[in-house]
Amino acid sequence: MRLFLAVIIGLFGGFILGIALSSFIGIIGLTLFDLPMGIKFLPYYTAIICAVLVPVIDQKSGSGKRSN
Repeated sequence: MRLFLAVIIGLFGGFILGIALSSFIGIIGLTLFDLPMGIKFLPYYTAIICAVLVPVIDQKSGSGKRSN
């Protein structure tokens, strides 16, 4: 259950991060080069990456393990 929750949080957070990063890249491109720039499907890429990284980081940090 904890793994599933970490994946869902990673998907949601990665998607939001991708939207913010895409907007930032667009603003910088428009400011510097006077044309909109971006990476196609960036929110989906970051969502998948974060869905993998969040559970891995959670396991390595030791918060997923119980201490008796």
